[in-house]
Amino acid sequence: MSKVADWGHWLVAAFFAFKGFLFIYENVPHFTHALRNHIPLTYQDYLLLVPWVAYPACAWGVLRWRQWGQIGAIALSSLELAVIAAMVAMYGALTLDRNIILWSALNAGVVIWFVLPAVRAGYWRRHRTA
Repeated sequence: MSKVADWGHWLVAAFFAFKGFLFIYENVPHFTHALRNHIPLTYQDYLLLVPWVAYPACAWGVLRWRQWGQIGAIALSSLELAVIAAMVAMYGALTLDRNIILWSALNAGVVIWFVLPAVRAGYWRRHRTA
């Protein structure tokens, strides 16, 4: 296995774990406020819980070289890139700030990393032996 695949899966797993932590960090005050003030939670609030599970699960799957982790990571990164592309198509490039550009570049890097031959071979080899 190449050094790119060895170091890359640690970086991608850390990236997804960090994103999962950020989702939790950003949304816990909202849930705390709603619970303290007896504000009813809506289905959109409950949908916020999905990334709390999805991103750490993908991080674990990537770290353990599981094919479902690879597929989930590609799907989440591609979904985020599609949302940014739709936002630019609807509102123009002026809606982009440096944070959106940074996260988009990192998501594109994740997708590109997964299509590298050494990485695909590593996931295929691990899938066949598991």
